[in-house]
Amino acid sequence: MLSGIISVWTIFAVAQCYFSEENYTEESKMQPPTVIIAIIARNAAHSLPYYLGALERLNYPKERISIWAATDHNIDNTTAILREWLTVMQTQYHYVEWRPLEKPTSYVGELGPKHWTNGRYEYVMKLKQAALNFSKKRWADYILYSDTDNILTNPNALHLLMAENKSVIAPMLDSQSAYSNYWCGITPQGYYRRTAEYFPTKQRQRRGCYPVPMVHSTILLDLRKEGTKKVSFHPPHKDYSWPFDDIIVFAFSCRISEVQMYLCNKERYGYLNVPAKPHQTVEDDRINFVHLYLESLIHGPPMYVSRNVHVPPKQSDLMGFDEIYLINLRRRPDRRDRMLWSLYELEIDAKVVAAVDGAALNSSDIKILGVDLLPGYYDPFSGRTLTKGEVGCFLSHYYIWKEPCHYAGDPEWVSDTETSTLWDDDNVRTDWRGSHKTLKGSQPPAGLQSATHKDEL
Repeated sequence: MLSGIISVWTIFAVAQCYFSEENYTEESKMQPPTVIIAIIARNAAHSLPYYLGALERLNYPKERISIWAATDHNIDNTTAILREWLTVMQTQYHYVEWRPLEKPTSYVGELGPKHWTNGRYEYVMKLKQAALNFSKKRWADYILYSDTDNILTNPNALHLLMAENKSVIAPMLDSQSAYSNYWCGITPQGYYRRTAEYFPTKQRQRRGCYPVPMVHSTILLDLRKEGTKKVSFHPPHKDYSWPFDDIIVFAFSCRISEVQMYLCNKERYGYLNVPAKPHQTVEDDRINFVHLYLESLIHGPPMYVSRNVHVPPKQSDLMGFDEIYLINLRRRPDRRDRMLWSLYELEIDAKVVAAVDGAALNSSDIKILGVDLLPGYYDPFSGRTLTKGEVGCFLSHYYIWKEPCHYAGDPEWVSDTETSTLWDDDNVRTDWRGSHKTLKGSQPPAGLQSATHKDEL
């Protein structure tokens, strides 16, 4: 009886393991969709290191990304920077397509590098269409267009946009002004139309993913959707009569193809530079971008330079002053670091001095320091006496003024800062008009122009 039971159990056990497929583990995860990133660069040497650094930090597997890069009509180092980066990074991405155009450096009829002629618009449309055709030929799931002064500082940008499941979607990007990469209204002639929805959206008073008539600069197309088969950049649709502009041509194509554009502002995705005016130069554009960089240090996430391109170190100086001071509270290293990065970007050399922390002062400390308030003094706006913070602020400046280098030596000469400039890390305004020597009671020397008030960094 026992042997019979053992035989039956042996047969059952063998039968249970006979079909080995039944012991397989669970199915593996789906791979992320494939993405083509289209890089179209012109005179972007000042922003490219940050732009490429942001691409490197995207939280998306690089083996699922192909790069389509083109550059043309440059008068700066754009081509060399892109070539250097692609040479290093090509082994990490699935595929790299490189289309440089060395000559010419300008378009026919162009007034300057920031002037958009019809020839320039048409060439950009052809480049974008070539990238779209390339993506379709390689059966890519998505294509991301992103201008080279659009910095995607949110590493999860691709995943977040894909999760919205839209045919054409753009992340709302922040700038130094009210400008962004979308329109909430468009006229029957294809021009921008002001709407009540724009500013609440820009200021994120309303958050979500909204249908809009125009997105541009950074957009993600889902090529798996049926509708995106019909959208195009070039040539314009046969019924097109709107302004000859690549972003408007594409918006019309989406409308005629019944593909809705969407804007998403649920998160902070990154930044875009305010476009330069037609008469401005590449240097003007660079200065605008520096302001954008400083903006990112405040609101975050900040921009970071690519580790795979060479960026020459900044040549900081004292701007003609004998000394520049940065006053900072020791308990606020975050402000100090932000200011030092800002000053480095502006190529300003500053000496950091520790502030007197008013919050740590008590009545005995103030008395020992010999600080007396003016009898009967009250702030004209708040109606109160000085706070400890204001006393600490005064003392911080006072101790710098007492340094020997601020005494001219000649009793007939006085100077409120001698040849020094003070920067607080507080958000106040600085008066630069006193940065010159004057005789007691006299006017500034003839021919010396006084600077206007400048915002604090």
